[in-house]
Amino acid sequence: MIGRVYKWLFGLGRSTLPVRDDGPVQTVQVRLSSRELLDAREVLIAYGLISAPPPGADMLLVCGSGDRSDSIVVAHNHKKYRYRGAQSGEAGLHNGVAGSTILLQANGDVLITPGSGKVVVQGTVTAKDFITETGVKLSDHTHGGVKAGSDTTSGPQG
Repeated sequence: MIGRVYKWLFGLGRSTLPVRDDGPVQTVQVRLSSRELLDAREVLIAYGLISAPPPGADMLLVCGSGDRSDSIVVAHNHKKYRYRGAQSGEAGLHNGVAGSTILLQANGDVLITPGSGKVVVQGTVTAKDFITETGVKLSDHTHGGVKAGSDTTSGPQG
């Protein structure tokens, strides 16, 4: 009896198409079984997070009234593209398709790994201190070859 109740209150399926994200609520088509295909299921996502999982993602549905046609997606995961290797206490954002990750590491560091190798910032970046990969501290470094007038200097020196 209890198993039957859970079966109608929850559903586990897979997305069959890309999510639709052009309206007020994101929706997705979910296949629960060979005979059960639900279209335009609303997806609840935590405020501030952006997520559009690719087709084939696992979808957990809640059917509040016990009717599958009256269900919403409350969680999703993609086995192929999920982030692997997180340590206890770590959190972050991960795009497995592109390979980009922002990881709040257990030791307090923030690791940004862009899949394209490029980080794009629209706006101003303010940093208390900035040290380049080559060890040059931008707030306190020198330049060689300083001359008067419109001459240029050599590159920064640590």
